[in-house]
Amino acid sequence: MLNVPETRQQQLMARLANGEQLVAQDLAVEFGVSLDTIRRDIIALERQGKAQRVRGGAVSTAPAAAPLQHRITVHQRALDAIAERASKSIDDADTLLLDGGTTVLSLAERLQPKPGLLVMTPSPWVAVACQKNGVDVFMLGGQLSVRGGVNVGDSALLAAASLYADVAVLGACGLDAEFGLSVDDFQEAHLKHSMSRAAKRTLVLASREKVGRRARHRAIALEDIDCLITDGEEEGVFGSSALEVLHV
Repeated sequence: MLNVPETRQQQLMARLANGEQLVAQDLAVEFGVSLDTIRRDIIALERQGKAQRVRGGAVSTAPAAAPLQHRITVHQRALDAIAERASKSIDDADTLLLDGGTTVLSLAERLQPKPGLLVMTPSPWVAVACQKNGVDVFMLGGQLSVRGGVNVGDSALLAAASLYADVAVLGACGLDAEFGLSVDDFQEAHLKHSMSRAAKRTLVLASREKVGRRARHRAIALEDIDCLITDGEEEGVFGSSALEVLHV
């Protein structure tokens, strides 16, 4: 029964798990309850860590990612499709600034050497993958982040601030219209921001479970992202944004 808070909240959690954004006004009409009742439900879910309130409703809170060394052993066909599409989108770039993470690593494994191509990266895994393929690499140093598998800290930020790249290719823990690109680690958020600022164009690779969700730390505003490649169906998630979205 929808006049029972637990029943409503279970339905709301199911929708969030499906990647849907909760719009309070629409839910109040659909459930036949007051707007204040839906707002109390959303607040209850937020206190449980199940939702993140946004203007007019809520989005799912992205769970913290496992350390990279555990994630790279799990093969996901969707990541390969995203990486393959990305490789075609950056084919004319000579200088690439590549983030860490499983999807960007899959892209790095597809890169082939060509005259003038240089990959700059804070990720040891990405650097080794490029080197195996004969692609020249410049590494950003720093302290290795266990979760993201990238070098972070002042050294990495200073290095990124002194670089210029044709394209920065970034992974994400969450991507939301209002909150932008977000990640689990505070230092990684700063690094992604610096990498985006160092590049003429910013390309984000995000699988469907990341779209419409928020992680702990905001890294880049949506308007600073030029293109998203995803396997998700995000129609309506980004509103009237000028963001280019490529589907796989």
